Amino acid sequence: MKIKAQWLLLIAFLPKWKLTLLSLIIPFITLLFYYLLIYMDYQQEITQQHIEIAQRLKRINHHQRTLGTMPSLNSLITQQMDYDIPFDNTPVSEQLQRLLMTYHFIPEIWENTPNSLYKLTFTLSYPQFLTLLEYLNQTRLALISLNIIPIEPHLISVQISLTELSYSSAIQGDIS
Repeated sequence: MKIKAQWLLLIAFLPKWKLTLLSLIIPFITLLFYYLLIYMDYQQEITQQHIEIAQRLKRINHHQRTLGTMPSLNSLITQQMDYDIPFDNTPVSEQLQRLLMTYHFIPEIWENTPNSLYKLTFTLSYPQFLTLLEYLNQTRLALISLNIIPIEPHLISVQISLTELSYSSAIQGDIS
């Protein structure tokens, strides 16, 4: 390997301040690239955090809008009390199946316990949910629990627990 003498002579005869400056340029450039890369990494993290914050705010606003448009549980209970429940001799399970088949409400989950407790889970739009409640209130079923979870802007997941009303308990006034 042959070093050209011109470069060697140029470096050897440089004044001391130029030599010092030349020796500091390489670490300075390296340090500059290092800080530039760190700065860009921080910028990417900050951008990612801004995106996450925007998504969280969007979800919070969506949930607030959904909660603002849904009725309270008390108003749903009041609406349930407004219906006259016809007592016929058809078994409640058949009534429920007929109602669901007639109005095309297909539950995702259907649980039936021996003590006439029915647990149904649906994914419905809000108007479909109100229609389902209206039709359910015209059967011999009492609403025990209702769990509503917003899924999308126009869809909700509804978990309903119903129990059979017996004629004797309706006469005694045990329905609350």
